[in-house]
Amino acid sequence: MRYALTITLTLTACFGIQTLALHHVGGQTTKSESNFFSSIARIQTGSAQPVAKVFLAGSSLTGRFPSRSEEFPDVANLGCDGESAAVVMRSIDKGILPLPRVLVIEGNTLYREQGGGKSLVAEVMESQWFELGRNIPNLSATARPSAFAYSILLERKVGRADGGEKLPLPIPSVALIPPACTETLPKSAEELVAELSEICGRFRERGCSMLIAQLPPGDAPETMYTRIPYELSRAAGIPLLDLTKDLPPGSVRYTDGVHMAPASAAAALRSILNAIKTLP
Repeated sequence: MRYALTITLTLTACFGIQTLALHHVGGQTTKSESNFFSSIARIQTGSAQPVAKVFLAGSSLTGRFPSRSEEFPDVANLGCDGESAAVVMRSIDKGILPLPRVLVIEGNTLYREQGGGKSLVAEVMESQWFELGRNIPNLSATARPSAFAYSILLERKVGRADGGEKLPLPIPSVALIPPACTETLPKSAEELVAELSEICGRFRERGCSMLIAQLPPGDAPETMYTRIPYELSRAAGIPLLDLTKDLPPGSVRYTDGVHMAPASAAAALRSILNAIKTLP
């Protein structure tokens, strides 16, 4: 009896400490010991109730954006490290995740989905543990002890998004459907565009507005990094915001040459939200 009481008191104390730690970080951590747990944590907390107005779907590039923060309370970051926006899009389409009022689709990494296949993150999202974590924060990946430690280390390394003048990127926040392209895509890319276009059509029927965002640092126009999101924009009739077009040199800071530093990611998000205001 005494042993059972000791175990109960210990677990209660641990859950209490964990709850206080979660409250201190705003209910979510930003990094864990692996891309897998970082992605699961981000998606669990981002898609939790109440459903945010805006979902950001993408890769680790999107993962650098703020999520449900003081400045962006209606924005949930569902970036999936090493994957693409298609992982979240398919899960929403299956009913695993809720459909937001606005879905921002990162275009940069859609090329990764060519040829099909199912990621480990996508498989876990269909499990009971994932759903349990969405509803009980203490049981989610964001509450892992390692997540608290790695989040602190990441913040010390790359800084925070708050502070500064809180301006968007120094380019127009204009989202447009690109003009027709005469060049054909490879078969695998065509199949991907067709699949995602159909998914977007179902989202639109359910009242969701969508925006495709091409994030810095971007890539050359002839690569699949760029051609696939541009073709998806044309095929699905979704406005595309290219945040790399006419971007003045030095206006975006990176932590590793690829991922935006927090302040730059916040500026990019402001540009995206400005473009969302113009959506039909």
